[in-house]
Amino acid sequence: MDESKLSTIIDAATSRFAHYGLLKTTMNEIASDIGMSKAALYYYFSDKERLFIAVVTKEFNQFESAVRDMIARDSKAGFKLKRYVTIRNQFLEKLRNLAKVESATLTEMMNPVYNEMKHRFFNKEKELVGAILSNGIGNGEFRKVHTDEVADFFVSGLFGLRSAGLVLPIEPGADYVAKSADQSAFLTSILLEYLRPRD
Repeated sequence: MDESKLSTIIDAATSRFAHYGLLKTTMNEIASDIGMSKAALYYYFSDKERLFIAVVTKEFNQFESAVRDMIARDSKAGFKLKRYVTIRNQFLEKLRNLAKVESATLTEMMNPVYNEMKHRFFNKEKELVGAILSNGIGNGEFRKVHTDEVADFFVSGLFGLRSAGLVLPIEPGADYVAKSADQSAFLTSILLEYLRPRD
């Protein structure tokens, strides 16, 4: 398999999926975008769903790499949790296909691919947040808690805040991105207060 062609296909699909979404994109259009025959495209990906999974996986890997680099640095766990939310918000603005999975509509969730990718994204986020929580518990910065339960709560909250911002009405002229970032920061401060060791 030609890696440069594979990269070209994923790059073209990334743009088209980001603009039109999975449901409105065809393999024919992607093939046309890169001057490839449809048959050649099918050699690399059996259907557009597999291609979409490759695109979202690539985007998530970029996000995960940035988070793991941040977690590896020598800093307090509370700072890392705040930084996690900042990185998450920045990447979901930049990585449009990952953002589509994270905030998929009810119609999109009927497609098993969205459901599968959202489930993967959620579990991976729980793992990343769990690592930060374990670090904080280990160094005495956080009190002992069930990290899996707390990570589940926190990631669910982050998902919910972004989803609510997309479906609930906001004031005319309001900045949805800024509001979502403020709400995520507020949720983080609530969690950090909960995690603070009790005297």
